[in-house]
Amino acid sequence: MSILSILQKNENNFFSFGATVCRAFSRFLLVFIASLLLSKYEFGIFNIFLSIYFFSRLFSENSLNLPFIKFASDGENKAEVVNFQMILLKIFYVLIVSFVILVCSDFIVEYSGVERKRLLLFLPFMLFTLTAYMYVGQVLISQIKMRLLFFYELLSSLVFILFLTVAYFVVGSFSTEKLIIIFSLATGSAALAGVLVFHRFIKLTPRIDKELLWKIVHYSKFTVLSGISSLVILKVDVLMLGYFCSPKEVGVYGMALFVNEAVNVVFDSVLRVCLPQVSVLSGVNDENRIRMIFRQSVKDMYIGIIPIVSIIAVAAPTAIHLIYKGKYDDSILLIYIFLASSLVKPVGYVAGVILGATGNIRFDNRNCWISALLNLVCNYLLIPKFGVMGSAVASTLSFISLTILHYVSLQKTVFYIKQ
Repeated sequence: MSILSILQKNENNFFSFGATVCRAFSRFLLVFIASLLLSKYEFGIFNIFLSIYFFSRLFSENSLNLPFIKFASDGENKAEVVNFQMILLKIFYVLIVSFVILVCSDFIVEYSGVERKRLLLFLPFMLFTLTAYMYVGQVLISQIKMRLLFFYELLSSLVFILFLTVAYFVVGSFSTEKLIIIFSLATGSAALAGVLVFHRFIKLTPRIDKELLWKIVHYSKFTVLSGISSLVILKVDVLMLGYFCSPKEVGVYGMALFVNEAVNVVFDSVLRVCLPQVSVLSGVNDENRIRMIFRQSVKDMYIGIIPIVSIIAVAAPTAIHLIYKGKYDDSILLIYIFLASSLVKPVGYVAGVILGATGNIRFDNRNCWISALLNLVCNYLLIPKFGVMGSAVASTLSFISLTILHYVSLQKTVFYIKQ
């Protein structure tokens, strides 16, 4: 098989990977600049704030991503009608979440370790700009226009670089607050640029469809519950470290998570293609084709992550020591633990997406909550005694359990006919 035929066969995966790399690059720049310019203590505060941000965006943004793609691509509803319902719901969800954050700000500050209440005042603005930015991308994903998605994410990353460059010459000194403002302005500007460039693909029918609206809301309840448990697995360790340990230790842990983000790029890029493909097949109950997508997606993930894991394992210790002059050497062992856990994730990630796309979201939800509770218990038991190392072990155990549970559920629900 020629290289050209391989590229053509996997075109969507390649462009999806490119789009994910561009998006991750913007986040990489933000965290990298923060790690360089902020003290270890302040970098810990920065990571705690980002964890709170990820929890808040779950309720206002991430909970609607899966329903958006599912209902826009399953062929049962007109995409332009789905788009309008989604805009209404995204705005409504952001308003509700922002209100809850402001009301509970004292509680969040006291128990998260973020320390500065004024940081939480930036969250509503961040959520609105994120919602606009993600909306354009979700429209392109639902239409499986990965080539255009790549150009959109590339455009967004260029906008972000422009804002960082201007800020570098204009801003005298950087702080967590200033970095958050720059990030929000760049995200909003990228969304505006995306709407102007790709407006012909964004079709709206300004009509409220109560039945469809309720279906989306009902489905989003499951994705919220599943998302909460997923974020407990991914982010609660940072918040619990913020409660039990000092921000300086959170900074060390945050550096290990930051390096591991390179592997997550592969997961995100493959799942973007896998989700709409399975959603289309879910209505015709084509188990054979879904099984093929499952195997190919897992294979694509391993092809992507093995070289990245190998490069990081060899280069990370030297690079971190030279770049940060020994400031984050304590994070190197944590990086190896996270890299090892990445090798068990592909099967679980793809199985979870297929469960959601085929309407078996309740099994995805159940499995995530079991692993999330395991993560909470392990963090509670291990952090006071072992600190950041205990938290890394707790996260690894939760990922292993989630992979096993997702795979078993997939075999029993989606592939049960062939068995």
